[in-house]
Amino acid sequence: MADINIAPFTDVILVLLIIFMVTTPLIYRSSLKIALPQVSSKEPLESKDINVSITSSGEVYLNNERYNLKLDLDVFKFKLKQLMKTYNDPAIIVNGDRNVKYDYVVQVIDAASKAGIKHLVLATEFKR
Repeated sequence: MADINIAPFTDVILVLLIIFMVTTPLIYRSSLKIALPQVSSKEPLESKDINVSITSSGEVYLNNERYNLKLDLDVFKFKLKQLMKTYNDPAIIVNGDRNVKYDYVVQVIDAASKAGIKHLVLATEFKR
């Protein structure tokens, strides 16, 4: 009884499959013709962290400017959007008082996410 050995055939098929899987993205990328815009300056926007401090009474300090979240929430959001445009991918560092209401922290985080800030750091103090 003669049987056909398909092990070499399977090896060849698997090698061809791997070759196609590797080369397909390269073929796809090279087919896209995109003319990227050019800029005159080589310097990227400055990357900086935005410091926000929250007191227990609900006062927020954004880069040493005082805002009351109960009254000035829209102004605070506008200032965050302005800072987001000024810096390249900034992170916001929230320094909250130990006795701050959770609502104030959530409002600051919400304002930061609406401004487009993707990186958030909640500052803590090292306990010795």
